[in-house]
Amino acid sequence: MREAITDQPLLKPMAKTLTTLQRHAEQVVRRWISRLTNARLEGMNGLFQAARSRARGYRNEANFIAMITLIGSPVGSLPNQVRST
Repeated sequence: MREAITDQPLLKPMAKTLTTLQRHAEQVVRRWISRLTNARLEGMNGLFQAARSRARGYRNEANFIAMITLIGSPVGSLPNQVRST
């Protein structure tokens, strides 16, 4: 593919795209295998924002980290897991 577009000045951006894809090929394949999307990261960011709004007034980072842990942990589903076993 690269040989077909190297002589064409109009396709120079495509050559740059192919170079970038070659450089990051391992990460691209890993992403397709894992099936992870940006939605999970956005969800985690929402948790962090909620923790920040709840942690207002706390004076240190330890309390903020504790709030993120409590909000993000599956503590609410623990009683269901205990009953099912």
